[in-house]
Amino acid sequence: MGGIPEYVKTGLPVVLNTLVDDLLMRDIAIRHSVRDVSSLRQLTAFLITNIGNLISANKLLGMFDIKSPATFLEYFSFLKDAYLLEFIPIFSHSLKVQARNPKKVYVMDMGLYTETSLSTSDNMGRRLENLIFLHLRRKYKQIFYFKDKGECNFITMEKNTVKEAIQVCLNVNDENFKREYNGLHSAMLNLGLNEGTIVTLNQKDTFKKDGLTIRMVPAHDFF
Repeated sequence: MGGIPEYVKTGLPVVLNTLVDDLLMRDIAIRHSVRDVSSLRQLTAFLITNIGNLISANKLLGMFDIKSPATFLEYFSFLKDAYLLEFIPIFSHSLKVQARNPKKVYVMDMGLYTETSLSTSDNMGRRLENLIFLHLRRKYKQIFYFKDKGECNFITMEKNTVKEAIQVCLNVNDENFKREYNGLHSAMLNLGLNEGTIVTLNQKDTFKKDGLTIRMVPAHDFF
């Protein structure tokens, strides 16, 4: 449901649809003199649909009749400034590496995903990942994703010190355990962390290996 009061109280889709329209028109199109509002709307819906996925201006080139990477980057910046979306970079001490690599996109209110996403499935795993991002954003100004041999959803920093490595998986099972565990384990080894967390919907466990501890915790405990 997210946290927009009128939508939480009424459950009416028109509340959030109107809000998104107002943000796109008043906070972006009028303020920044965007003429092609149709392309901006299509891009916004696409990005909201793809929460938790990697987004690159170069790879989107040609979509929505936008032919310049610079235009995509401008639109990304406008959507971020309007508090509709957030884009997190890959973890690296090099700003060039961060800028060169795709960013992960997240929506700033889960109700917006519910009403604006074009996806035909419920995508509960992506929803949970986005929810964990919003929780971390309240605690940390610097949030990254990690990618090397494996991938870890979130790396948090405070005053240039790595604080947490967090993997998010709705339901850990025999098919995905190795991927989720190894991605987190790789991040911990690379970043010198002794502890890491896998956030799930309702599973709990602890794994210890090579002096490292990985805790699997239900989301409600993590919050």
